[in-house]
Amino acid sequence: MATYNKNDPASIQNMFNSIANQYDKTNAVLSFQMHKRWNRQLVQQVLSKQNPHNFLDLCCGTGDIALNYLQKAPNSCQAYLVDFCSNMLTCAKDKMSKNGISNHQIQYVQADVQELPFSNESMDCATMAYGIRNVKDPSKCIREVYRVLKPGGCFGILELTQPKNNLLKMGHRFYLRSVLPVLGRWLTSNQDAYSYLQNSIQTFIAPAELEKIMHRSQFIETRSIPLLGGIATIIIGNKPKGS
Repeated sequence: MATYNKNDPASIQNMFNSIANQYDKTNAVLSFQMHKRWNRQLVQQVLSKQNPHNFLDLCCGTGDIALNYLQKAPNSCQAYLVDFCSNMLTCAKDKMSKNGISNHQIQYVQADVQELPFSNESMDCATMAYGIRNVKDPSKCIREVYRVLKPGGCFGILELTQPKNNLLKMGHRFYLRSVLPVLGRWLTSNQDAYSYLQNSIQTFIAPAELEKIMHRSQFIETRSIPLLGGIATIIIGNKPKGS
């Protein structure tokens, strides 16, 4: 039995490497395809009007967010896809190739999102989907994003969260505890990974607290957008133009 803990980054890295090849199929089943709509909504919130511009996708996984973004962005957009797991980056490269996204637009970077290998004020916008709750120090990650964003840049986080409505919360809790691990085992042969997912959602800070962290990290105009009753949430913040 594997033990996954975000305070042990190597264990998280091993977990995501082990499920990378089944990640897209599993997400589709576990979210009932809702993640595709959520991903589009995140991209709509952060899509830069600058031409050209640099786009940063953190915890990029298999590249769903980046693909969605690049299909809407001008050809002059340069994308930087960052993930801790080499297998996820390999899947992302394959996805871009199959969808006709030219490689010259994209750089794939294996790195820790708490220590980004980019210059100050080098990115126009950034996204992070389903990743912040797996990071050991979310505040440090958010400060790093602030550092690499240009003044006026936008940062959007999409995360799985707990609904506030009591009835919806009961159903959500049952799904996480009883259904998700079983489906995860069936789809990936790694029940432990989806037991970790269940625990990570239930123990992660509320969207309001994450928004406060963004504000303390000097982001302005922060806001939260609940999706499907709060089962997922988008948190947005902007770097001041005069910073």
